[in-house]
Amino acid sequence: MARRDDAPKFHRLLSLFLNEHLPVRRKSSDKTIRSYRQSIKQFAAWNREQRGVRFDHMGFGDLSRDVVYDFLVWLRDERGLSPQTLNLRLSAIKAFLRFCGEEDVELAGLCLSVSSIRPFKGSKSPGIEFLEPEQLKELFAEPDASTKLGRRDRFLMILAYESGARMQELIDLTCGCVQERGGYITLKVHGKGDKVRIVPLASQAVEHLDAYLSEFHPHPAPEDWLFFTVHGGMHTKMSPGTVDHLLKKYASAIHGRDPSFPENLHAHMLRHSVATAMYRAGSPIPYIQDFLGHADPSTTMVYAHADGSAIANAVEAASQRIAAPIATAEKRWKGKEQYLLELCGLA
Repeated sequence: MARRDDAPKFHRLLSLFLNEHLPVRRKSSDKTIRSYRQSIKQFAAWNREQRGVRFDHMGFGDLSRDVVYDFLVWLRDERGLSPQTLNLRLSAIKAFLRFCGEEDVELAGLCLSVSSIRPFKGSKSPGIEFLEPEQLKELFAEPDASTKLGRRDRFLMILAYESGARMQELIDLTCGCVQERGGYITLKVHGKGDKVRIVPLASQAVEHLDAYLSEFHPHPAPEDWLFFTVHGGMHTKMSPGTVDHLLKKYASAIHGRDPSFPENLHAHMLRHSVATAMYRAGSPIPYIQDFLGHADPSTTMVYAHADGSAIANAVEAASQRIAAPIATAEKRWKGKEQYLLELCGLA
């Protein structure tokens, strides 16, 4: 059972969690670690400001189910945070307490109690879902490349991203759809309404394509399905269910290590991801429209609003042009409390 006199144990385990467990043992991404630090730092600040509990006095008694729930409700009602952000804060605290329960059996009950807090529900963000570059790297590295199926799955996900193809367009590809035009390797993609578009592949994607073809299609016929499953010794077109299953399998494995990774991964999220990357790189909307095969330009314009960081950077840049320098304020937290914040990586 958690006690109020266990502050040293709390600070020791928090430091171990953020500085060793996540980066070394779990090999969590930098983004995940930053998210966890931010969540726990915000929780510590709330304890100080709303409950009068300084960080150097915090113990596991300040992580009871009621306290954690009050913190989340305050973020919702006073700060107006979305359900998605609330659930990120909750996931960070739960992950820390799971670690604590594994390190010290006395804390298992506290972990179980807080784990009973249900995720917050609410309307989803109107923005599209996409993966950040670090998440894409994590996804492409997840299949076991020492196995033939692992190599197939890895290439399928890479091509889904690099081509921006819809799931049906992807599984409809045949070996004959791989063509050379003007010195570039391209895919002939059959889209909605029997419309055909030519998608050029980046050089790195072509390397993966060459390796895949040499292994899975050493003597290709134009009509052979590019991605296939074997039934009764025959190559049959891969089904949408197979693609959906493998994406969710790898996403679930990553989500277990990194709760910020979307567990419900689907092929369209990879399509959104490459379009968002193109927009961030400065590609004109008409280029992205042609690449994705959108008939209506307004459909493509969603990517102009998908990247909130672009707006934040623009606001920051504008602010820096007009803002006068402000003298650095003296830190509010001194002494032992500041030392512990730095030790735990929260300063």
